[in-house]
Amino acid sequence: MGHLTKNDETRIVKLIEEWSGPKLTWPLLVEDCKTKLSINRARQSLMKLPAVHLAMKVRKAALKAPTEKPGWIKDIQQANERIEKLAEANQKLKAVNQQLLARFLTWQANADMHGVSQTMLDRPLVQFRK
Repeated sequence: MGHLTKNDETRIVKLIEEWSGPKLTWPLLVEDCKTKLSINRARQSLMKLPAVHLAMKVRKAALKAPTEKPGWIKDIQQANERIEKLAEANQKLKAVNQQLLARFLTWQANADMHGVSQTMLDRPLVQFRK
């Protein structure tokens, strides 16, 4: 049976990281190590490997985390309506951005024609106290 090599340990960690089942337990890992990696070790032996133990903790936490992101809509009709509204809002923002860009170019040209330097433009505004 021999000791596990660093390569074996890496293969076990990779197996854990790529775990696609809904549940991950030590007995399931032991079984997968036997069948997929031809590594026959007891749960306690695997648990003693720090990298394997850490990979198990991380993967189990990831499997328990909610898969649905907050704000996601399950109903396709609602999702399509939301996409339409967001697309409209996006178009409006693009138009406003174009207007602001045109205004900036005008200001930039005027500042250059009247000798206003970049340093003068970058000065902070004076804060007046009431």
